[in-house]
Amino acid sequence: MKVSLSTIFFLLLTICVCGQENGLRTKLIDENYSWRNKTAEQLDSFYFDLQPIQTTKFKSHFRISLTGQTIDFYSSDNLKFHGKLTNFITEYITVKSKDSDYDQSKEYQYVIEQISLENTAVDKFVEGLKKTGQLEIPTDTLIPSWQRNFLHCNSLVFQFNINGKYTKQIFHCPWGQKDSVEFKSIILDNYETLKSTFQLDSIYDSFEGKLPKGKTYSRDGYRMMYKMTDQQSENWKKGQTQRDFMKSVKDTIDSYINSELQKQDIKLSGIDCFEDYRLTFGKNGKLKKVTLSDYDKPTLKKSLGLGDYLADKKEIRKCKRKIKQIFSTIDLGFLNLETEIYRTFSFDHKNEYQLRDDTIY
Repeated sequence: MKVSLSTIFFLLLTICVCGQENGLRTKLIDENYSWRNKTAEQLDSFYFDLQPIQTTKFKSHFRISLTGQTIDFYSSDNLKFHGKLTNFITEYITVKSKDSDYDQSKEYQYVIEQISLENTAVDKFVEGLKKTGQLEIPTDTLIPSWQRNFLHCNSLVFQFNINGKYTKQIFHCPWGQKDSVEFKSIILDNYETLKSTFQLDSIYDSFEGKLPKGKTYSRDGYRMMYKMTDQQSENWKKGQTQRDFMKSVKDTIDSYINSELQKQDIKLSGIDCFEDYRLTFGKNGKLKKVTLSDYDKPTLKKSLGLGDYLADKKEIRKCKRKIKQIFSTIDLGFLNLETEIYRTFSFDHKNEYQLRDDTIY
């Protein structure tokens, strides 16, 4: 059987990756390789060792790029195809900010997994993809009525190189398009077929399960996921009974507090209390403590000077006293609380109070 050098290279690359611990490898983020200064193809090559489709050595090479997953289908004879799935996620670390007193999250490295796909399923999917006409669909900028003004909505990217002819299709937020938009149904049907054929969701869940614990990750750059250590996970489980109780009385507490606050004629008397204040109610139902949220604490670095800093501190003390006065007549004792209860309290620019529950249940 004739095997091309490009096929051997692809297979060796997969074997090398799978030979590492848990099948995972990492690649440090390089500021010289980001979306600001490199193309998507250059980033795929640098971080994930994925050769650009434009210069592929295969007779046929297809690539479908999803959020956190890239799927390659390639053939040396345009008949039998192989497939490879690349899972990836960004690990974040906390660093000191030069411009503020607070820590900030920073991209640190990619965690990567590459998996070979079953050949029979690959051949069947590629054949079906061709029959849908996906390869002939224009990119979204050439499709009338295609909307591209969605925020925080992902894209689907298809790349094809057949006998040296390269095409690229980018579809921004196909899920948000109207049903009347041409080609939408074909694109999304192929997307769903891809996911179901190769069980992409369950494979990605398995990939996340292998990630090192005690670290923060993001698949899309917006939603963050902290993976707890074994000890943290055990502590979380131990606190489930308390959280269940807190959730069971949540609506009653919020309704009661709001009704009691509405009975009061609350006036701030010349002070601004825009900050978020953390309220702690003891098991006896009385307000136990008022603390200022960490992100709202005044600092010299953020202030206009020492005078401004001291004035902020003084006003915060006044706000705390005012909040304690407001809640002095509110008593949750009738609920027979089994644990402390927490709420966040503040005032808006119209001096109207804002009460919310930030508890993670």
